[in-house]
Amino acid sequence: MVENTDPLKALPPENAEATRWFLRLNDEEVDENTLDAFDQWCRADERNASAFARLQAIWTATGAMPGLREDRLRERRLDRRGLLRGVSAAVVTGGVLFAGSRLAFGPHPFADARTGHGERRNITLADGSTIEMSTATAVSFEFDKSRRLVRLLDGEACFSVATDPQKRPFTVEAAGGRTTALGTIFSVACRDQGATVSAVQHAVKVAAAGETRTLEEGMSLHYDDRGIGVPATLQSTALAWRSGRLVFLSRPLGEVIAELDRWRAGKTILIGKDLAHRSVTLMVDTDDVTSELARLAHVLPVEVTEITPLLTIIRSTREI
Repeated sequence: MVENTDPLKALPPENAEATRWFLRLNDEEVDENTLDAFDQWCRADERNASAFARLQAIWTATGAMPGLREDRLRERRLDRRGLLRGVSAAVVTGGVLFAGSRLAFGPHPFADARTGHGERRNITLADGSTIEMSTATAVSFEFDKSRRLVRLLDGEACFSVATDPQKRPFTVEAAGGRTTALGTIFSVACRDQGATVSAVQHAVKVAAAGETRTLEEGMSLHYDDRGIGVPATLQSTALAWRSGRLVFLSRPLGEVIAELDRWRAGKTILIGKDLAHRSVTLMVDTDDVTSELARLAHVLPVEVTEITPLLTIIRSTREI
């Protein structure tokens, strides 16, 4: 006899349907009918939306747990039952740590410094170098007699490197690559399973996937486990977060929403054909990101609904 190993049986009943919706929305192909049905389910009972929002928050936060993080990075390659087990584990394990709507310990609890959603922070290292940390960022550092090493565990940071009397190299490790300062100011951002490096002042040396490249001042590049990309001119708006602004010039709405969600403790879902590809231009105050989401209804044919502080739905009101 085959044993029924449905992982949903381990969940409280109120979370089971939210888990099913989470799985459906993480399928590679989600059609308009599915998104409409999800919207109706959220509107039917505020407890539905709250359950989904809690699951989304737990799943995101349990990225700090190594085993669950590995499953999360592989979720596109997992079969449905494998992903179901991973989500169920996140709910059961994360639920133990979850107090109300917040985790007792955030991602990277052993980092030397970190920022929360919407937070920026400047720190000074032992050698006099400084790190400007963007939202949802975690770093650790290790200085010894031969090196100055910073590990960017998540997020984005700008590094201003002090001259070192011992001539120790200043290196930032992130997403499997290494960026070594050849000058004074550069930034690194973890992006899409890789990293983006920007040389703000003087040059840097980037090493990743067996390649090494010198990036000159005023240029940026992206690397991942496939190699180092072609350098491009650093856009003047790329590091606007350092002055408390986010600037998007003719960017797809899907990319804009993904970036805005990094600055708020919540998840935004877009519902509407081609809505994610709609080009938008926005300037956002990093202290007012949630309000900016609501203002999208004034500049685009969309309806913005905050189901809970952790879940916002943006849907088309007509074809665009």
